[in-house]
Amino acid sequence: MAPVFDIATRSMIVAYKADGKSNADITALTGVEKRTINGIYARAIERGFDPGQKPLKLLNKYLEDAPRSGRPATKNQQASGKVVEIVRGDRYGREKNCADIAGDLSKEGIEISARILRKAGYKKTKPTRKPGLTKRTRKERLSWCLEH
Repeated sequence: MAPVFDIATRSMIVAYKADGKSNADITALTGVEKRTINGIYARAIERGFDPGQKPLKLLNKYLEDAPRSGRPATKNQQASGKVVEIVRGDRYGREKNCADIAGDLSKEGIEISARILRKAGYKKTKPTRKPGLTKRTRKERLSWCLEH
C-alpha cells in the first residue's frame, strides 16, 4: 500500500511545484517520490487549483483524500450507544467480554461486534482488589493525621 501523506505535506508539494521547483528538489525537501508528487499536483489542479493565481490559494478541497469505496457500516449509533451504556452502567461492565454484552443486547434484538467496543476505547480488564487496612495500619494513619 502506498504511503499516505498529510495535508500539510501535500500543500508544501503543490506550493513548491507551482513555484517552479523541480521534482528532484521537492523529493530532496520532502522525501516524497517523483511519481507521487506528480499525482498530488495533478489531483490538485483537477480539483480547481490554479497555479497561475498570485498569491497562491491552497484550499483543503484541493488536497484532501478522495472518498474511499467499501462496505458502509451496518451498526448504527443507537447500538453503539447501548453498548457504551452497558459498559458504563455498572461496576462490572468493564469486566464483561463481548459475548456477555452481546447476550444482554440480543434480548433487545441488537447485534454487536467486538469492533464497536474497540472503537469506543474499551478492552476487557481484570478486576483489581485492594486489601483492607489492618487494625495496626489504621491506627498508624489516624495518629499521623492527628499529628498533622
